[in-house]
Amino acid sequence: HLIGSCRNETEGDFRVEWHSTDPWRGYYECESDEYVEVFTDAILSGHESEEMLKKLYDRVLERFDEEDIGFARVFCRSSNVFMTSLEIWVKRDFVQLLKAHAIIAQAKGEVDYDNPLYSTGILFPRENLEKFKALLGKRYNITTDKDLADLAAEKGGDLLTELVGAVKGD
Repeated sequence: HLIGSCRNETEGDFRVEWHSTDPWRGYYECESDEYVEVFTDAILSGHESEEMLKKLYDRVLERFDEEDIGFARVFCRSSNVFMTSLEIWVKRDFVQLLKAHAIIAQAKGEVDYDNPLYSTGILFPRENLEKFKALLGKRYNITTDKDLADLAAEKGGDLLTELVGAVKGD
């Protein structure tokens, strides 16, 4: 079935809503009363995580078929042409939801889902992240791009002062 802002072939099981983050950018979010989202991630064009997500996705869907779990695959667009969300939704049934979460957890382990490689190289080139880690690692736990972005948001201009001090050896 296809669903979009002007066409919905899901007979009402799913709805999408556009969230504008500014006049030019935003993203779609899926909603459902009949299904529950059990997995979501971002497919990033050209990133190492693409292959891992494909393996995870294939394993999960194969196991869902074996266990007869009613599910839906959802790909929500965003204004970033290099990113699409990858979502798996399961029928709102307690037993199916328990099985789905167990299958997803097992598949994540099989494909090394939590490897930091898949959460770096997105916002910053890896070599730059390593430099930040070397400069700030004694004061802050920075392992992923998000860690550094969160720290920059929290500290603002004070982070630049700390970086300059770290470079000078203060």
